[in-house]
Amino acid sequence: MTQESLQRKVGIPGIAAIMLISSLTVMVGNAITPALPELGSVYGLGNYASWLVTAPALGVVATAIVFGKLIDKIGPYWVALMGLLFYGLFGVGGAFMPTALAIFIDRFLLGAATAAIMNASVALIAAFFQGEKQLKMIAMQGMSMEFGGVIFLSISGVLADVSWRSPFFIYGLGFLALLMLLLFIPKGGQAAADSDAQEEAGACEKQGVPLGLVLLIAFLGMLMFFTAMVSLPIHLQTNLGYSPSFTGYYLAALDLVAVLAAGFMPKIVSRFQPKGCLFAAFCFYGIAFLLYFLSGTAVVLWIAVFFAGMGFGFSTPLFNSLVVNKSTPEKKGTNISFCTMAMFLGQFLSALLVSAVAGSKLFLVAGLLALVIAACILPVAGKYARKPGSSKSEERAC
Repeated sequence: MTQESLQRKVGIPGIAAIMLISSLTVMVGNAITPALPELGSVYGLGNYASWLVTAPALGVVATAIVFGKLIDKIGPYWVALMGLLFYGLFGVGGAFMPTALAIFIDRFLLGAATAAIMNASVALIAAFFQGEKQLKMIAMQGMSMEFGGVIFLSISGVLADVSWRSPFFIYGLGFLALLMLLLFIPKGGQAAADSDAQEEAGACEKQGVPLGLVLLIAFLGMLMFFTAMVSLPIHLQTNLGYSPSFTGYYLAALDLVAVLAAGFMPKIVSRFQPKGCLFAAFCFYGIAFLLYFLSGTAVVLWIAVFFAGMGFGFSTPLFNSLVVNKSTPEKKGTNISFCTMAMFLGQFLSALLVSAVAGSKLFLVAGLLALVIAACILPVAGKYARKPGSSKSEERAC
């Protein structure tokens, strides 16, 4: 099946299905965040309740490469189907785990299912779309992830007021996504890559910032974002006295800003290149964390949420785009899995950072780290400037 026919066949319902699938990945940990304080009490976890948010990330890191290689062999469709089925089962099942050990195992397996659907959703976009349209679709994917977070976190906060079990039922959306996959997305597996796209991918693989550094910045970006997502529920409820429902709305507001930022991201990349967009993203993270450190007043909290959302929206969709552009067709699934592993390793280790640094000092440490990363991006990218004779479009893509 040719690239053109695949693009025609996927259609608007198919695109909607891919976006719903993508939205499930960001909420894998976040859906239960408003219930964290009560979960900690129920399972006797105390401050270690934050590990329930990041436990799925360990499952992602442990299994992502398996699903990446499987995508290269059988295509993203079948990997997505399998992942969505187990996402729904393990996600809802978390509400009925009898012990702390059981719920951690369940969350780990939920992470494995998430690895399958995250890799597959990016690979589906890479199969159906090329060039500038691909970047726009990946940006739209980032918007869907965050818009899903807006809705799911708002609902989760309300449900957490009812019972600590209730937010787990949000994971049942995995079954709806599975139905949409079956109805609207072609079963054709991998799309045939045209020779120009293959040649461009090969060139990008050899020039510009190495893939390893792209994966490192993806890891650091997710470390920043989930440090905020893991620490804010406890900070808002325990230190500042807000309710679980307010926490849900606040985190949903962060995601809403990220949705808008992800929508603007392709224009920022077009004008300032990926390095400029990533520089801005980490500056925004740094500002947000320093604001959390300096004050807990309502005005400062709402200013900080703007900067944190901008940081996520300007960075996360771009990571996947950079990795896809630097991958030849036969390595695309594997390289996407490396990116998934890097991002979820950042998510997992954010809980370690939150546990290791107490109180408001966490925000100071995270803010300074974000600004140091931002300061390194431009000189490091400059070191790998494009070679003479390469086009500006190649430089922008790589």
